[in-house]
Amino acid sequence: MELLIQGLVAGFVIVLPGMSGGTVFVILGIYEQMVKDLVRLRIKPYIPLLIGAIVGIFLGGLAFAFVFENYRDATAAFLLGCLLASIRAVLNSCPKLDTKHLTYLLIGLAVGFFMVGEPINVMTAGEDVNLIVLFVGGAIASAAMIIPGIPGSSVLILMGLYDTILFYVKELAISKLLVFGLGSLAGIFLLLNLLERLYKRHRGMISYFFAGLILGSSRALLPYHFDAVVIVLFIMGFSLVWFWSGKTAAQ
Repeated sequence: MELLIQGLVAGFVIVLPGMSGGTVFVILGIYEQMVKDLVRLRIKPYIPLLIGAIVGIFLGGLAFAFVFENYRDATAAFLLGCLLASIRAVLNSCPKLDTKHLTYLLIGLAVGFFMVGEPINVMTAGEDVNLIVLFVGGAIASAAMIIPGIPGSSVLILMGLYDTILFYVKELAISKLLVFGLGSLAGIFLLLNLLERLYKRHRGMISYFFAGLILGSSRALLPYHFDAVVIVLFIMGFSLVWFWSGKTAAQ
């Protein structure tokens, strides 16, 4: 039951851009053992965690799809704050910024800025997406999500899939979500070990590059209009993830 509840909490949290699943699992105290077990394909003990995470992601997706559709600018501002604040966790314990790391940061910024297309909007996300793109997006996002500090939802924003997945959740497009889910499972079991090794070996380069990606892709969450409510919600989202990242750094 404990793992089920932890999965439920983790699933709901990682729907937020800027929230890393790895960060959640570190705070819950299960990260290191879970990664070791998953790499060795010891899956059975984590079935309750997986079920809870699926339910949490689904409920979180429904909630954000609803508020995004009805309060686009307010929701975008909140998520933008979450996304930008996540840079603190991404760069946690990284080498200080120097010329080399600045180069990676700027490359990531350029890639993120030019890869992101139209601003996120669930109401206009109904266009058909290639199943291969869904599968690959799920694989990359889930594998990245497990690494502490790296928010998988940011990968979906970069690939232009975040609002699409929310739309599929809202419309209960089971076949599309199943393809995305299979990709996510494949990413965890096939890419996790590789990404974790690369991350440990080239942490500074990957972290500064990903921080640049976050900055560049954040334009997808820019509100169309600004008012006091939008600004307050941006501050709330930023503060939430900044505080959460601080808890992670203290682990």
